[in-house]
Formats: sequence, C-alpha cells, structure tokens
Amino acid sequence: MNVIRRIGAYILLVGVYGFTWLVAVVGGAIPRRAWKPTGRIMVTGTFFNPNWYLSHITPLTRSGVKEVILVIDEPQLPLDGVTFVCPPKWLAKLISRAGAKAIWVFYAGIRYWPDLYMGYHIIPGACSALIAGRLLGRPSCYQVTGAPLGFIRRFPEAVGSDEGLASRSKLIEAMALRVVKQFDYIVVRGNKAKEYLVSNGVECPIDIITGSVNGHRQSPRNGRDIHLIYVGQLSRIKQVDQFIAIVESVARVIPSVRAAIVGDGPLMTELRTAVRQLGLARNIEFFGKRVDVEAFLVRACIFVLTSKSEGLSIAMAEAMTAGVVPVVADVGELGDLVTNGVNGYLVEPNNIAEYSMRIVSLLQNPAMWAQCSRRAIENARSYSDIEVITEKWRRVLRHCAGPEFDLKQGAVQ
Repeated sequence: MNVIRRIGAYILLVGVYGFTWLVAVVGGAIPRRAWKPTGRIMVTGTFFNPNWYLSHITPLTRSGVKEVILVIDEPQLPLDGVTFVCPPKWLAKLISRAGAKAIWVFYAGIRYWPDLYMGYHIIPGACSALIAGRLLGRPSCYQVTGAPLGFIRRFPEAVGSDEGLASRSKLIEAMALRVVKQFDYIVVRGNKAKEYLVSNGVECPIDIITGSVNGHRQSPRNGRDIHLIYVGQLSRIKQVDQFIAIVESVARVIPSVRAAIVGDGPLMTELRTAVRQLGLARNIEFFGKRVDVEAFLVRACIFVLTSKSEGLSIAMAEAMTAGVVPVVADVGELGDLVTNGVNGYLVEPNNIAEYSMRIVSLLQNPAMWAQCSRRAIENARSYSDIEVITEKWRRVLRHCAGPEFDLKQGAVQ
C-alpha cells in the first residue's frame, strides 16, 4: 500500500469509526421501543468462498430462526430459510460495494424488520449493523472473524486492499474499541480475541463460536496422494509464497513430495511464476477456486497454513475433520484447536526450517501421522461440528433477540 492510499485509509477509518460511534451513542440514548418479534435476523458481510459462507450461515438457519436476511453483493448457494438482499450494481459503482451494502442494510431493515442485526468484519458489515440497529431500535451483534487486532488493522473491502494499515495506530485502535463497546453482543473465534476485548473494557456479552464443519459428509480415506495442501485466498496476508518455499525445502529430502494449492486470489499469476522458476512444477499443482474442497482434503496428509494472522481457520478445521494433520503458524486462534504433538503442530511464524522439519518427520513416520490424524478428527468434530455450533448459536440468539423469540420451537410467540 503506497503512502497516499495509507493516508486515505487512515482518514477513512477515522471518519467511519467516528460517525458510527456518534450514531450509536445518540441512538442508544433513545429508549428502545417494544416490538413484535418477526423471527428474522439480518446478517451482512463479505463471504470469500462457498465453504466460508456455508460454514457460517448454515448453523444460523438451523438455530430456530424463521428467516435469515442476508445483505451481500450477490446471491450465494441457496439455503432453506435464507433470503438474499443485494444492492443494485449501479449503486455499488456509484458509492462502492461497501457503501451500497451499508445503505441496503438500512433499506432491508425497514422492509423486513429483523429482530437482530449482525455484521461480519468491522467495516462495513458490523458498523452498518450497529447503525441500523440503533436507528431502528433493535439489538446488534458483531462477529469478529480474524485475530484479536485484525478488526482494527484490516478493512479490505473498504479500501480495496488485503493488507490494511501497515502498522498499529493507537488512535484507530481506541476509536475501534469505542465502536465495539456499543454492540449488544459480540462473537469471536477464540480465546485470544475474547481476552483482548475484555482487557480493553468491552463489557457486553462475548461468546466464542467458530465457523462450522460437517464432519459426516465425507469419510477420510486411507489412500492419500497429496502430501501437503493449502486451502484459502492467494493474498499477501496468507503468505502462500512461504508454502511454496516449504515445499521446496521438503523436496530436498523427499523429491516426490506432491502439494496442492486450492484457492484463488490476486497473487495467482505471481505464485505460478515462482513455482516455475523454482523448478517445482512437478511438485505443486494449482487447482483454483473450488466448490468440492472436501474431495481434495480426503486425499491430503498435511494441511499447511503460513498466515500472518488468523482467527480460527475454517479451512483448517475442515481439513482436520477429514483427517489432515495441521502444521500451521502459531498465530491468532489456531492454538485453540491445534496441540503440539497431539493432533498437529504449531510452528514459529515465518520459520521455514521448522515447518519443513515437522512435515518431513510426519511423512517419514506413518504411525505418528496416523495418531495425529485420528486425534485431529476427534478434536475438530467436538469443537466445530455443525450441531455443536448450531446449539451455541441457539443460546446466543435466545439471549440477544429477546425472551419472546422462542428458538426452541423455531417460532415466534
């Protein structure tokens, strides 16, 4: 991000956080009006791939709500109980996708009168949900999808960058926290994010709920012909170039090592070029954006994640459910699910040698890999299985949507 864009992003953040906080405070001073529950909740955010969308929205549809109103750029895969509300493309071209969705949250709120507004990502999703909720007299919920500081420093949709601010800003952090304190409810992905918010004076209820995985759709198989797999966006923050460097290092010991990169993004061309230049075309195959990710996971041995920051990676949880052993960076909330030497390994970030050592030891010791694989399946299913996550959402929605919102029967009384 160049200097001009960085300055522009800084000004934008100050303006958005300042406006959101002001509306929330003024709106919060007005007594919340009683309303007849509709059984609807509104959700807005950016869904980066079909699996991410399904893992988050499916448990909401099963939690007992009558309807999920989803304000997004364009319709996703149809789900029972989900209504897509998409802003017109001309409006997105006029004021940006983020701005168009923010306006459409308010429009859809007046049309459907949901009982709860929920936003993924602080800008624009969560801020839009908070503003609409305060103006229309409904509670709001913020879903923190990344690492503890991710909601402060990353705002890709707002400024067209996957990096955000290059360094931590005390002013931006303080303003973001003032906004976060206005929500009625907050959902985070792991313990570090919760501890961060609590230590900074956030007093509203905070629950830890990950994305869901369906551990029963495909059974792991014995014959696995992909040694290493990466699943996710091809963006700077994911550091996929390090995955390629790891494959190069492992190939020095195991020349026949086979790796798969599943996903798409702005770095696709750059990464393909790097693979060719390193002479790894026989070792690494790019599969692009896929809807059948599970078909690759059941063929894989080791899941590698080299991100700068993460929440609780859904891709990792899905991989573990399929019996893929994680060897991942010790960042964000990954340690909530990965235990060293038990179901995988946490590696010092950016340490290519440690990644390679752990991977080679697993590939050369099938018994150790099999033990970690079994435990990865057990731990991922008990932590993030769709039924587990659905029940957590049922409790949360019963709490923040109001006592008249009967989620046990899936009906409004």
